[in-house]
Amino acid sequence: MSVLIQNDYFDLELQDDKVIVHSKRSGFPLKSFDAITKQYPRLKISSFAVLRKALTESEGEHIIGSWLSDFELFVTADKMKAQIIFNMSMDEFENNKQAILEQVENQLDIEGVVFGRLPLQDISFKPGEPLPAAIGRQPEQGADAVITYLEIPDRKPVIREDGSADYYEMNFVTAVDEGDWIGEKIPPQNGIDGKDIFGNVLEAPKGNDGKLSYDRKSISEEQESGKIVLRALHGGALEYINDAISIGKQLVINGDVGPETGNITFDGAVSIYGTILAGYSVKATGDISIEGNEGVTNAKEIQSSEGDIYIKGGVFGGGVTIVEAKGDIFIKHANNCKLYATVVNVGLYLFGTDVIADRVLVDKNRGKIIGGQIEAMFRIECAYAGNNHERMTLLHTKGINKDGLYKEIQEMAQDLKERQGVLSRMEEHSVQYAKVAVGTRGPQAEAFKKTTETIETNRQAIRELDKEIQVRLQLIKQAVPAQIEVTREAYPGAVIQIGSRSTTLHDSRKGVFEVVDGVLNV
Repeated sequence: MSVLIQNDYFDLELQDDKVIVHSKRSGFPLKSFDAITKQYPRLKISSFAVLRKALTESEGEHIIGSWLSDFELFVTADKMKAQIIFNMSMDEFENNKQAILEQVENQLDIEGVVFGRLPLQDISFKPGEPLPAAIGRQPEQGADAVITYLEIPDRKPVIREDGSADYYEMNFVTAVDEGDWIGEKIPPQNGIDGKDIFGNVLEAPKGNDGKLSYDRKSISEEQESGKIVLRALHGGALEYINDAISIGKQLVINGDVGPETGNITFDGAVSIYGTILAGYSVKATGDISIEGNEGVTNAKEIQSSEGDIYIKGGVFGGGVTIVEAKGDIFIKHANNCKLYATVVNVGLYLFGTDVIADRVLVDKNRGKIIGGQIEAMFRIECAYAGNNHERMTLLHTKGINKDGLYKEIQEMAQDLKERQGVLSRMEEHSVQYAKVAVGTRGPQAEAFKKTTETIETNRQAIRELDKEIQVRLQLIKQAVPAQIEVTREAYPGAVIQIGSRSTTLHDSRKGVFEVVDGVLNV
């Protein structure tokens, strides 16, 4: 036993690793005991309640804590860090630094810490604070797979310096040849293994993989220089179908569609580097591009059932031409024809043309709509509407009648429920009927056949009904306020109609026209 402190109030003694207070007189301030703990950093108070009792009693023996070693070594649970806590004063450390650091090094050796040890000579000593002695290396995940595809240029007009749109030059169809590079995947890379402070290897995860999405009927997958490379199995037009890249069939006509070619009907994309002569038609499932500068005059029909249509030189329709796309139409100008699409994009003007689309976008800097009936679901925009001769020009945005759609959906949902009930009963009846009718001939077999056909007809009707409900739900999600914007001048005689509300202009106007609080703001 050794005595650390003696005073009028108590004796502070050390017995083995226990620190004991022998009380002699009460009244020693608890706060004043802080100076003793600072004087002896190795003194660790285990119970302040016991210490308080020892200082308030006039006699007695109390174990208030323990006597720590010169330093303590701690290893984190993940074995990635070793820390040292020095239980000594700054003077004690500085006076015996070399010997103490050698003891720490020996202790690290004994504990088996072999990796990531830090130079202790550079340690920034702080009494009682954990200081790093060794740090492991975390494993580094490898680089993720990198997937690249041949890009299809955006079908957007070039915007000139004056803000107008150039619809005359567009990279509309991306043509590829057999064997062309279509895309590639650089596989995920191996990571860098880590180590804990005991030298155990921590395996690094590989990078995340990715899946190439492509049409295997038109594109091949090959190993080249450590990469997976996609190449075209045949020439055609680059397409994306359901987020998968593919090579669609492409028909290229280097001249005109006319007597030499006849009418064109093609399952794929069609690129025409001339024009379509009067009275001839082009129908395709894919995109149609007509690259001739002179445009199309008096053609009969241009139709893309699944894609977009681009007519570089515009259309002179003569009242007979119909242009219809499932997607968008991009056109320089249109005279006396009919246009049907999701979005109609026009560079110069629409003259005497009827249009039905979700959006009709005529160049807002100089584009004109003169005559005709323009009907859009959501938006019409142009610079000028009508002309000085007060030619009647109808601009009509319908908007979405949400209440009407909800009512339709409710009616269709009720119809769907009833049909499903009928189908369920028919299927149950059919199962029982089949046990008797199968393998027989005559009226029973014929009746069973008709029942089966009726079941299939009902199934198809249910599928179609469900599809129609989903279409209407999607329309409700897309609903935005119907608008007509004329940036320069809407002339007298132009008709502005939003939904069921319409006004014929008697003086020039411009701006964004819409229904505000139930009133058309014209």
